[in-house]
Amino acid sequence: MLQFDLSPLIGSKPGKRLDFSLDEGPRQLGDVGVSFLRGRVRFTRIQEGVLVEGSLETEVTVECIRCLTPFPYDMKLEMEETVGFAGRPRPDINYRLTDEGWFDVLPLIREQVWVAMPMKPLCRPDCRGLCPQCGANLNLETCTCQETGDPRLAVLAEFYEQSK
Repeated sequence: MLQFDLSPLIGSKPGKRLDFSLDEGPRQLGDVGVSFLRGRVRFTRIQEGVLVEGSLETEVTVECIRCLTPFPYDMKLEMEETVGFAGRPRPDINYRLTDEGWFDVLPLIREQVWVAMPMKPLCRPDCRGLCPQCGANLNLETCTCQETGDPRLAVLAEFYEQSK
């Protein structure tokens, strides 16, 4: 949990702000872990509740889609979300303050991390991947497997050899 006391904003007029700096170490955000969280978060009282704005930097460990090697991936997160008051349900607001005015920002950061996560992460642009026969990481070693080609195209390869 990374909670902020926003109770001073509950009874205030729209426009009042609270600014916080973050410099946190490793955190587990549910199903994703981050190495650090650094940046700023601003909470502004608005008519509908509290506007959360922030710029954060973090690093997550992702797995390369070609060679399956875990590697660190740097992220810059930009947050902008409306947080509702406790006891005032609205279908368009996903996050709420507690009755005492506290807000845990980690679920919001987790959501932003997943949105910023690459769909097909590569450890490097020229990743050679794994050998489809023996499973060797071709970035680290060479294998002695002979390329047999796609078995589904064997009939075409045979036809090609006959037509020579």
